[in-house]
Amino acid sequence: MKKIISALTAVIISFAQFGSGLSAAAENTEKATPSGIAYSAIGSSIDSYIKEREAGLASCAVSVFDREGIVYDGYYGFADIENSVPADEETVYEWGSTSKMLVWTSVMQQWERGNIDLDADIREYLPDGFLTKLKYPDEKITMINLMSHNAGFQESFYENQEAAPDDVYDTLEAAVKACECYQAYHVGEYTAYSNWSTALAAYIVEQTGGIDYVTYVNENIFEPLGMKHSSIEPQQKDNEWVAEKRRELKCYERYAKEEYNEDHGECRYAVQLFPAGACMSTLEDISKFGQAFVAEDCPLFENDSTRDEMFKATSYFGDTDVAKNCHGLWTQEYKVETLGHGGNTGGCTAELEFDPVSGLGVAVLTNEAGETAFCSGIPVLLYGHLSDREGYGGYNGDDEDISGVYYAKRGIAEGAAMASRYMAMVFPISRNDDGSYSLSILGYSFMDGIEFVPVAPHQYIFKDDGREMFVYIKDGVFELGSMDNTRSSTGILPTVSAYGFMLFGVACLLTLIVKLIVLAVRKIRKSDKRYTAADKQILSQQTIYGVSGVIFALFLLIMGTTSTKFVAVSAVLAALLAVVSLANGGVLCYNTFNGDVKTRTKIKQYIWAALCIAYTVFIAAMQIYCFWKL
Repeated sequence: MKKIISALTAVIISFAQFGSGLSAAAENTEKATPSGIAYSAIGSSIDSYIKEREAGLASCAVSVFDREGIVYDGYYGFADIENSVPADEETVYEWGSTSKMLVWTSVMQQWERGNIDLDADIREYLPDGFLTKLKYPDEKITMINLMSHNAGFQESFYENQEAAPDDVYDTLEAAVKACECYQAYHVGEYTAYSNWSTALAAYIVEQTGGIDYVTYVNENIFEPLGMKHSSIEPQQKDNEWVAEKRRELKCYERYAKEEYNEDHGECRYAVQLFPAGACMSTLEDISKFGQAFVAEDCPLFENDSTRDEMFKATSYFGDTDVAKNCHGLWTQEYKVETLGHGGNTGGCTAELEFDPVSGLGVAVLTNEAGETAFCSGIPVLLYGHLSDREGYGGYNGDDEDISGVYYAKRGIAEGAAMASRYMAMVFPISRNDDGSYSLSILGYSFMDGIEFVPVAPHQYIFKDDGREMFVYIKDGVFELGSMDNTRSSTGILPTVSAYGFMLFGVACLLTLIVKLIVLAVRKIRKSDKRYTAADKQILSQQTIYGVSGVIFALFLLIMGTTSTKFVAVSAVLAALLAVVSLANGGVLCYNTFNGDVKTRTKIKQYIWAALCIAYTVFIAAMQIYCFWKL
């Protein structure tokens, strides 16, 4: 040890004349990420991390930066696997919902210029009567509510429509109007991630800024930051270079097991609510955007106090002081707390995060849909685990049982397809004997060994397969970052009923096909057997259920890409089927009552009569009465 100290002393004396430079070098060598990785080892650490997971890699572009600039840039894998085109500095990726950071930056710029009051009712900035689907019109909706995703809006079917180029709305105003969501919750009641709310905020920027949103972003963000290889227009009309380079990117799904791999080709589409998810750029440009948030002098705003204001919490987890959202930037809890936003499209996944305290940030871009190993894993590599944070251990309070079936508040809460929310985004949490939890439905477990580690009253670290997230669970509300979930009082019944309806429709359709085949065979053979009037009515009802099942299945399969016309047509068809079903049930019930048939046959016919009427009631409640809530 003495020899080491002596050697260091000699070095310091020898280079005393380079004092300031030596101090800067010493400071640089001492820098480390919150997880403990020396800056000089960041590149090799990321290399090793990705190499261990290269079986699930298409391509991945990573930029690590801090207040002084780029710390490390790396490109891995292929932008086009078939043609062995490697990812590089000119590869263009889609940001997905990371694009929302542009909206919230624009809003804060308008706030700085005095054009937007974040606490004013947003209707002050909108044309009269612009919002037409407010369930609680007397409640004030502020820009803070839009930024925190708690204005109460549910999803719509076609809000993030994957449109063909010719189907894109001419203006942002037209898109926002056409895709307007029904307000299902009280303002501030739940956090329910909303693409539409974000697009509405961008439209307000148009109204207050006096220019269209595409021009605004280019003039106020892209140009000042030198982001020459970025586009926000849904068809990339604002940057032809980006449009051309995006055509060269191919998109994939890659897994450790090759049999699960999928190739999606170019996988291009236009996002109707484009401010919420249409940005695309090179790694260099998204990194420039991230660096602007941590720079000594923030180039996004005239005053750094605006940035300081943006980093302040606008919503919290339950009654804690743990920030959930900061003026549109989501918090992520690691060993330190970061701010940023992730995003997914049909073919790409992106992540942009930064630690506002140390200034260390990371941007990750991939050409894989729903990718998590790199976009979620690399930030953990740099920022460490939440369980390693000081003060997050040794809690000895009551470990309450949080078992239950939780449904996401994001989705269709009311309206013609509210059943869809019970068919996805469901968390059936069951406690195991050892204290861990599983996600299981009707005894089938599809995620074992998950943990909810209590760290304070109602506060948990949710651990699953190496991932850790901060969650808050109290009084049947499960708060998980950008989406609240509520415990169902009827357990898994809504999900079983929704899937049961679909399966029943499929069974009726298959039965119908079999009966039609049998009928055709009898016709060919000139059989004497004839269907009774009741048999024909039951056959008719099975046809109704079968057709309805097809409509419902199509509805769910393409509701993210369908137009308002399809929604309207499907509702009209369902209404007509409901009328026919009611008439069919009435006639079947009358004929059964007056017919001279066996008791067993009567019971079967009465059951079908009841199903006929039940179908009519279902459609009346779900399609006719609630249709406008879409």
